Amino acid sequence: MPFDDDDNPASGAAQVPAVNAGGPSAEEALEDGIHDHKLFASMFSKKGVSGKVIRKGEKDFESHGTRAQENTLEASRIALEEVLNYTRVHRLESWLRAWYFPDWWTTHSPDSKNDDPLLQDRVVVMEHERGNWMRDIGRAVSGSKDQLGVGRLWLLPEEALYLIERGTVDIWWPDKEFEELLPKVTDGVPGRNSFGPDDYDVGLPLSVEAAYCFLIGYEGERGKTTLAKFQVYTHLKRAGFHVMRAPSIDPSLSQEPGPSTSSTSLWEWLFTMVPWQRHPQHRPFGPLVSPGLYRAYRPIYQQLALLPRHRPLATPIPHHVQEPFRVHFHVWRGTGAPFSKKNPPPPDFRIAVCDTADSMVPTLEQIEALLESTPFDPPNPAWQGPGRLYQRLKHGYRNVLIAVVDSGLVNFMRFGEAAFGEEPLFERFDNRNGGRGGKKGGRGGGRGRGRGRGRGRGRGRGG
Repeated sequence: MPFDDDDNPASGAAQVPAVNAGGPSAEEALEDGIHDHKLFASMFSKKGVSGKVIRKGEKDFESHGTRAQENTLEASRIALEEVLNYTRVHRLESWLRAWYFPDWWTTHSPDSKNDDPLLQDRVVVMEHERGNWMRDIGRAVSGSKDQLGVGRLWLLPEEALYLIERGTVDIWWPDKEFEELLPKVTDGVPGRNSFGPDDYDVGLPLSVEAAYCFLIGYEGERGKTTLAKFQVYTHLKRAGFHVMRAPSIDPSLSQEPGPSTSSTSLWEWLFTMVPWQRHPQHRPFGPLVSPGLYRAYRPIYQQLALLPRHRPLATPIPHHVQEPFRVHFHVWRGTGAPFSKKNPPPPDFRIAVCDTADSMVPTLEQIEALLESTPFDPPNPAWQGPGRLYQRLKHGYRNVLIAVVDSGLVNFMRFGEAAFGEEPLFERFDNRNGGRGGKKGGRGGGRGRGRGRGRGRGRGRGG
């Protein structure tokens, strides 16, 4: 019985599920499949291959030894070899070159006008640049025009390696001096050299493997980034987000402030003696709720509130953050208003990166220090009301994402400083019952129910 007819992968093309279907979305479904290299190889002869969406083929979970399956697997192997043997080429007018100068800004410091705290980590300089990728990648160093390197676009390690991987930039090792390769800026325009892509006497083009060796390193190593941070950076960039490295935290901000030495005036001291807000007095014995008649839930729950609840502060006492649990990237959504890397808006997400190979589950002190290193961000005032309760709790007053990298797989976990005590649930019941009766009369204080109306007004029965 030919039971393999329905299971033949060659009988039809891979179907991409619709986005509006009841199951997972198209992107989630595509992430679970395997690459269909036959579709990839068939696009080599077409124009605009880089703009095509590479779909994934069907997967056989069990080998049933049929000839149709063997032919399909062999065709997939041949297509895979053709894909690996494909040579990517770039047009000369779109070719971009960058130079690797790892120690330039350690020996040539710009003037005091430059306020880039990451300047010494920018080790790759662009010879010339074009394209939309400059919106959130790189930074032009400001300073005196007579200084070499000023006015040119310098890249961080993760930015340069991302552009190299996508084929936008070729990175070269220089064999000549900086001034010969990259002349000074004249009239606000960086000078250009006459070296082409085949002038190997001025430098040596680096492979992707060599770029990884020069730009990937250990935590805290100048001019390099860790592999986990680079994987998170490329994951977010390919998803369409704007990503910029967060500046390192000033150690002076992590020190606990000393006692205030400011003098208190007489009027301030007198106003502190006035009990502006009365709190319920808790008796040392007896019932928690005093006997009596209550017409609202607030006085009852105020007597039950024995333990102090957490109140988020706008300016908490900062604690010392520990690696890797500190903010490494600021992330913005790719949609919305045009993005400016010179004056970026407040980030939509703050992300810390940790690797499961060299880190453990964060402690409460580490999470607390991480949250306190972020600015105060209370819930949107438009989210008031019982219907937005869970949205307010999820957002919290401070929130941060931790990107957990496990052998190249990136997962995100959200931590927030929620304030459950600031969301009294009993208020909605007090507001709901607020219109029933007065403050003293209860049910009888309002209008009567109309019992006894109309007695004796109807027609009587005839005798």
